[in-house]
Amino acid sequence: MTTHRERMQKEFYRQMESYDKLVTALNEQARHLGNETYFTHLRLYKEQKDQIEDIMRYFDEIGVDAKNNTTEMILTIALKEFHRQIMHIKNSD
Repeated sequence: MTTHRERMQKEFYRQMESYDKLVTALNEQARHLGNETYFTHLRLYKEQKDQIEDIMRYFDEIGVDAKNNTTEMILTIALKEFHRQIMHIKNSD
């Protein structure tokens, strides 16, 4: 006999699988259509979630517009900054 939690866990993993398939299908369709949009299979764990929430709170404090205070926007800014640093290191060699 399975518990309610076990059934919920099973449903969670089923939905994750569906999500992964949807992301794959969207990326294939975007590639076929020549769209520049690309979706990732990003999984944030508690530490990363907490870090993003800290950044969001800070952005709220300094008055960043709510449309720019999203997980996607924060990750985009972080990736851009990381890329800039890596290219600086690469070009310094």
